[in-house]
Amino acid sequence: MSPIASTILDAVADSFDPLLTILALACPFLSKPRALRPALLYYLSAGAAIGFVYLMRAIDARQQIWTSFGLDFSTHSAFAASLVVSMGAFRRSWIAPLALATALYFSLESIMRYHGLLDILSSAAVAGLAASMLHRAIVHSSLSHREPTR
Repeated sequence: MSPIASTILDAVADSFDPLLTILALACPFLSKPRALRPALLYYLSAGAAIGFVYLMRAIDARQQIWTSFGLDFSTHSAFAASLVVSMGAFRRSWIAPLALATALYFSLESIMRYHGLLDILSSAAVAGLAASMLHRAIVHSSLSHREPTR
């Protein structure tokens, strides 16, 4: 790979998570009607899921869980997977384009040799599963605490 191509691809890879974050922040405001309660639940579950990613990173740094399997925890992959699952749970119509963009990003990470495929997939799987579970738990909890309608 030429140095110019490498520089461009590196810039694309470095831009993915920040652009995904901007999209995730804007997600509740990109359609009408804009209901406050679902938006707040989305931010709560997405924030908790991102918090989980960094908790896993800290635990792995201390306990060397991924290293014990010959892997390296990919915080960037986990972060992306977490946000994609959160946005997909909030906007189901976004699942396919988000999944495609994320698959391309994971491929780029692999091509650029930032991480191996198992590093990427294992980190993303744990983060995505946690994001899904957190979203369901928060939505379920909010539904069970609603006042009965009269």
